[in-house]
Amino acid sequence: MAPQTRFWDRLQEEVRTGYERTRRTTKRAVRIGVLRVDLLSLRRDRSRAMAQLGERAFVLWNAESLAALDQDAESLRLRSLIEGIERCIASKESELTTLRREEDSSRESDAGGAEPPRTEETHGIS
Repeated sequence: MAPQTRFWDRLQEEVRTGYERTRRTTKRAVRIGVLRVDLLSLRRDRSRAMAQLGERAFVLWNAESLAALDQDAESLRLRSLIEGIERCIASKESELTTLRREEDSSRESDAGGAEPPRTEETHGIS
């Protein structure tokens, strides 16, 4: 009975290990997906803000006061908004790069796979 108990203990441990690996991989994949959607949204927001800044510059240009662009309250607000969005983008891109590196290193360590059960200890039970 003892050899069968060891077999079931090992099997249970293998299932637990597989479950944990799958859970970590899924959690990482979800986080990567969320980051990619966040980046898409941030880039869209940045494009809108830059378009608004361009429109503001055009309005000032037409009013022949383009030199006042760096003192215009709306232009300064838009510039600050764009800079904030770019900082968020850089932060999320950095986090995404880190997660992808972890994913790659995890794949490399899993490439060898789990050891197959040794049949001599299972007495032919597989």
